[in-house]
Amino acid sequence: MASAKVDLSYDQIEKNFRKARKLAGVEWLRFHDLRHSAASAMINQGVDLYTVGAVLGHRSATSTKRYSHLATERLAEAVFRIGRKVA
Repeated sequence: MASAKVDLSYDQIEKNFRKARKLAGVEWLRFHDLRHSAASAMINQGVDLYTVGAVLGHRSATSTKRYSHLATERLAEAVFRIGRKVA
């Protein structure tokens, strides 16, 4: 099955997003909130910061580092690995 390329303008996306917000009753929601939620979900699923930054289109790692506080389990695992004695 061939997929068709769909070109949407920013105005079309914004119009449809506003309409969806209204229908869902969450008019306070911003598109940026969805980006943040997606980034948080990726980090919590173990996706590395480099990949998250690429998905979000960040130009530098500094922009993505703000999500690093969510990766506490991965940080703890890294420290545990360093502390293990190699036989």
